[in-house]
Amino acid sequence: MQLVTDKPGDPPVLWRWAHGQNKLPWSSDLRMIGLLRDDGTVAAAVGFNGWQEASAWMHVAFDSPHSLTRALLRAAFEYPFVHAGKEAVYALIDKGNKEALRFVEKIGFREIYRTVDCVMFEMFSDECRWIKEKDYGKRFSTAAA
Repeated sequence: MQLVTDKPGDPPVLWRWAHGQNKLPWSSDLRMIGLLRDDGTVAAAVGFNGWQEASAWMHVAFDSPHSLTRALLRAAFEYPFVHAGKEAVYALIDKGNKEALRFVEKIGFREIYRTVDCVMFEMFSDECRWIKEKDYGKRFSTAAA
């Protein structure tokens, strides 16, 4: 398996696959990372958009829970927290999607709000177990000191 990204100017292979899995809409600020099998098919993809000064929205698609490897999750959380310097990521899950609700809590998100249709989750960089201090030194904060 190989980690890959959709690059500007290239066909958005990961986005097309994620859109087919969970109807992820296209947005010009969408950044994707995914896992390709040896045969070139997509196993899982993680996307970020809705970039704000200190946060972004996270979207996950996979064909099997086993497709979400530790390497993919680590790389996915490194992108907003380490490389883009964001303080938080958010996820919005349909209230009826019990598997997705369990999944986001299992990987470390915490519920912050419920609507009639969906549940909003949040994860802060300093709470993310997928990026470890020993790997990146002292964590930074986007908040003023």
